Amino acid sequence: MATDPAWTPPLSLGEWLKYTLVPPRLNMWRLVRKHLRKGEPELRFLPQMVPPGRNAIDVGANKGVYSHLLARLCPQVEAFEPSPKIYRLLTGYLPANVTPHQVALSDQAGTAELIVPLHSSGYSNQTASLNPRKRSAGAGIVNVIQRTLDSYGFTNVGFIKIDVEGFEEAVLAGARDTIARERPVLQIELEEQHTGKTIEDLIAGVCAHRMEAFFLQDGVLHPIAAFDPAANRAAFRESSSERRRLGLRYINNFIFKPL
Repeated sequence: MATDPAWTPPLSLGEWLKYTLVPPRLNMWRLVRKHLRKGEPELRFLPQMVPPGRNAIDVGANKGVYSHLLARLCPQVEAFEPSPKIYRLLTGYLPANVTPHQVALSDQAGTAELIVPLHSSGYSNQTASLNPRKRSAGAGIVNVIQRTLDSYGFTNVGFIKIDVEGFEEAVLAGARDTIARERPVLQIELEEQHTGKTIEDLIAGVCAHRMEAFFLQDGVLHPIAAFDPAANRAAFRESSSERRRLGLRYINNFIFKPL
């Protein structure tokens, strides 16, 4: 496990060439188009979820696909991405109404260890987290600043997207006042394998913030009563190619609307 306090995940040769030779705006345009075609269906559903005239918060912004699309719908977007490598890519090109923050949101202030899993292809660009369950052989550690969302005092917040690889409970605990005051729509990635908790318990934990849960399937938002956890677990066990062959979709994004 990399423990050098100055360590940061390196760019691969392919990434270095792409981000050095191709203008950042073009890279971002290509990335957004790719994700709209092949990425999470929630991206295409954002206009139906985001309240007009209100601001958005992107927690776990990564390279900024959600932030860019939210910037088309909201007066202001706050984008949080603690990884120094990914933050550099995020800020290569951003719309004027997106403010980036190189901060990990949590339930406390101070410093924290961002765990960057190591895969056969290199250090992950997608799955870094403060979640201690992410520790594994070869994982890298980046020292990052952590704060609570409540400490920012954001107002006019209508939408919050959270994708933090199993650290959602801490983020929500640090956003309790903001959620209670602003009553935003939430989109949260929730997965059993990241937390060791059942999806039913994870959803119930978010609903405790006086929220009603939904999930997106076939372009339609369904109430959580129609969600089948057992079938979803079975879909997770299949490879992505087998899911496509069988017409299955593994659902890991859930939408929460204020009661």
